[in-house]
Amino acid sequence: MDLLYPVLRTVLICLVGFGIAYQGRRMGYTIFNLSGRFNRLQFFILFIALMILFYVVDIIEERLIDYIVTLPAYWATRIFVGALQAMLFPLACGLFTRRIHDIGFNGWAGILWAAIIIFINTYSAVTPLNYLLDLFVWIIGFLFWVLPGQPEPNKYGYPPFMSQEPVQPITEPPTQEEQEVRKKVRKRRKKR
Repeated sequence: MDLLYPVLRTVLICLVGFGIAYQGRRMGYTIFNLSGRFNRLQFFILFIALMILFYVVDIIEERLIDYIVTLPAYWATRIFVGALQAMLFPLACGLFTRRIHDIGFNGWAGILWAAIIIFINTYSAVTPLNYLLDLFVWIIGFLFWVLPGQPEPNKYGYPPFMSQEPVQPITEPPTQEEQEVRKKVRKRRKKR
C-alpha cells in the first residue's frame, strides 16, 4: 500500500503532463516536440536545468507541507505540486527522447525514463533511500551525457549543428557560349 499511492500519483501526473504537451503542440509551442536530436552539450545543459527545476519543486513541497494544518490544505498542496511536476514532465520527455534519438534508439525509452524520474520525485521513503534514488537519476543522466551520438544523419534527423542542406560545389563561371544561350532563353521567356 505504501508503494501504490506514489505509483498512482505518478500515472496521474504523467497523464496530465501528456495533456499539457498535447495542448502545447496544438497551440504550436515547439518546446513539446519529441522529434529531432540533442547532442551531449545540449543535453548536459538542459539536464542540469531540469534537475534544478525538480529540486525547486521539491523545496516548494517541503516548505508548504510544513505549514499544513487541515486536510484540505494538504490536498491543495499535493494538487499544486502535482501540477508543477506535470508541467515538468513534457520537458523531461522531450529532453530524454531527443537525446536517445541522437544515440540512435527509439524515443519511448526517454518517455519511460521521464516517468521514472517523476516517480522518484513523488516517492517519499526514508532519507537514505531517497538519496540513492536521486543518485540513480544522476548516474543515468551521466550515462546519457557520456554516450556519443551518431555523427551521420539517422532516421530521427540530422545531427545538431549540421547543415541540413547539401553544400553546393563551387562552380566555375559560365563560358561565353553558356552566357549567350542563357540570354536567348531569357529573350524567349520575355516574348511569352
